[in-house]
Amino acid sequence: MPVKIIYDPDNSSGRTVNKNYSNRSLVNGKVINVKVPTPDDYKKSAAPQKSSKRMNFNPNVPRNLTPKGYTKMQLMMSIAQKKYDNIVRKLKGTNSLYEDPEFPLNSVIGNIGKLPKIEWKRPKEINPRADFIVDGFDRSDVEQGQIGDCWLLAVISSMADIPDLFNHIVPKNQSIQSDDYVGVFRFHFWQFGQWVEVLVDDRLPVIAGTNRLIFMHSDESNEFWSALIEKAYAKLNGSYANLSGGTQGEAMEDLTGGLSESIDLTKISEEVLVHDLYKYQQRCCLMGCSVTSKEIEAKLQNGLIAGHAYSVTGVEHVTYQGKQVNLVRVRNPWGNNYEWKGKWADNAPEWKLVSPEDKKRLDVTFGGDGEFWMSVEDFMTNFTKLEVCHLGHGALESDMTVRGKKRLEETFFSGEWTKNVNAGGCANFRDTFWTNPQFKITVTDPDPTDNDDTATLIIGLMQTNMRRKAGARFLTIGFCVYQIPPDTEGLMKRNFFNMNRPISISEFTNTREVVVKLKVKPGCYLIVPSTFNPNEEAQFIIRAFTETIVKESECDDKNSFKGLSEEMLKAIKEAEKTKNEDDFVDSLFNSYKDPVTKSINAEQLRDILNKSTLKASCTDPNGFTLETTRSMLASMDSNLTGKMEYDEFKKLWENCQCWRDVFCQRDKDKSKNFNVTELREALMDAGFNLSGMVFTVVVQRFVTQKINAVTFEDWILCCVRLKNCFENMKAQFKTNDGHLIFTESDFLRLTLNQ
Repeated sequence: MPVKIIYDPDNSSGRTVNKNYSNRSLVNGKVINVKVPTPDDYKKSAAPQKSSKRMNFNPNVPRNLTPKGYTKMQLMMSIAQKKYDNIVRKLKGTNSLYEDPEFPLNSVIGNIGKLPKIEWKRPKEINPRADFIVDGFDRSDVEQGQIGDCWLLAVISSMADIPDLFNHIVPKNQSIQSDDYVGVFRFHFWQFGQWVEVLVDDRLPVIAGTNRLIFMHSDESNEFWSALIEKAYAKLNGSYANLSGGTQGEAMEDLTGGLSESIDLTKISEEVLVHDLYKYQQRCCLMGCSVTSKEIEAKLQNGLIAGHAYSVTGVEHVTYQGKQVNLVRVRNPWGNNYEWKGKWADNAPEWKLVSPEDKKRLDVTFGGDGEFWMSVEDFMTNFTKLEVCHLGHGALESDMTVRGKKRLEETFFSGEWTKNVNAGGCANFRDTFWTNPQFKITVTDPDPTDNDDTATLIIGLMQTNMRRKAGARFLTIGFCVYQIPPDTEGLMKRNFFNMNRPISISEFTNTREVVVKLKVKPGCYLIVPSTFNPNEEAQFIIRAFTETIVKESECDDKNSFKGLSEEMLKAIKEAEKTKNEDDFVDSLFNSYKDPVTKSINAEQLRDILNKSTLKASCTDPNGFTLETTRSMLASMDSNLTGKMEYDEFKKLWENCQCWRDVFCQRDKDKSKNFNVTELREALMDAGFNLSGMVFTVVVQRFVTQKINAVTFEDWILCCVRLKNCFENMKAQFKTNDGHLIFTESDFLRLTLNQ
């Protein structure tokens, strides 16, 4: 039997994604049938390890990823391994080579522009001695081709120096010379909170009539891992053309699962930058820098290249003329002599006045290999942007460190903005901003690495289902951070945001991700992500990285019904108009009731209500429908007779009067409806507190989407059904821990009796 897997979105960078790639959006409800058997060892993968004291679980994963979620991810990767094994077995059986059906050759290149005539060759056709990796991997294996993806090149070359990271994205035991070679290779990339496996065939573009690769390649003519990882990343993004122009931050995240922040070097002091650089060097971080330019890869007189991505490979200090000088080591991923020509460059006179001990400590070499030193001052003057990728535990490695450096603690939330429910727009829209998703983080301890009472909090908001295809663009997104009392429960309401200022407001930009780094004192903080404008829909994830463990939760109201307030009921009963109405509907009830049972049916209830003053508030000139009064009757019919007796009718009538009063307070323009943005507060006025999930269903069921409003009939029906649901739950049998017990008959009866 096929295994069905629902995949998360496949858009990793905002470039056009490959429509043939079978990693699809959960929000579209698409299910991919992977026609492979369940792994033989799936029970072992899903089973927790047992010890004499307790069940063991890898502690070095995001703490909000439950054991169930962790084993599910392990199972997914195990299924991917099984898929790969089945492909290899099938191709070996037919003595054929893999041709990727999800990334056909006619869509691989994309719209790059002028390219020489190309043809497709497999590695052994290019070089008979071809292999995947030759004599290990290092950064010299990565050379740029005829596409502007130096940002990707810089990150891959940096990771080639870190085996722990490299082996995570490039699975071991892949070879072109092995007996298992069938022309298929596999790579792992991070996608919105989980790792996915991408398979590609090894057909690569070369200049026609030659064996020269057009795109990324190794300096060894028989080594092909870098060319194939570029092809896999191109598949993830739709084509090679979609890799032209990007940021190192994106690539760092997709290849490590880390969180990247971008630092504008024109807006930071040298003192702060030096402090941060040394701190980054102590942590698990990847760093890159660039010179902002309208031109791509324009060569400057100082040896740097504008519009080009560089790796930051170290920060150190030396004693120079009796003073300490802070230096930054930078690498051009081209790995050639295009290097910095100013102070502290290769063979610069400054090095002659540095002690041999300092040179040895810095491992200073001058070789025209693209790597060079420069002072922090010159670094800030000549580079405009620094990108830092902080590594958390998203890679699910068991080791707490990478190269002896500790990773940050990671907190992860996922959510979505839904029109008319929780897509409230930014804080400019005061009436709806409070309806946005809200997430709480409690910071308990300051950073252990600093001598103050603050903690580092790096927050990233990423939209996950927007794709740049067919004219679509990223939404403009951002977030606000508030400090809140530690005992806060549920959603913060409109009054809180009207009375309190945020401690931080991110930029609102139409990019894949918005990141802010804060220094906060221990306490409780609320993150409110939003699109800039209300009612814009997208899925998103939020990640928060800290040095110390934090507590986290999504803010949501608990489902409850406290009933209408005694004050409201008393005021309505004492009103002269209400007394006259009561006498009138009493007489109507008596005229319609069955002389034997003293009760009325749904048709009679409809006629009574449509002769009352309630009809004047209805949008439909005919008043209440039979379907509405059937629901009303069902909500009061506790003895399942299909009839409504006088006491039940009086209770319904009182409720309808109160609900009409709440409705009229919202319907200020007498239009017989109120805007959907007021629905949640109106329900609270009527005594209903609903969770986000339940409120979403209410909006979908009772809001007239054409006008984005709630009519009086729908309002009454909504209140009737909610009240009925809460009363049924209250009357239902429960377990000792409060869980409801339903038999099949119970469930069917309660579902139909609405």
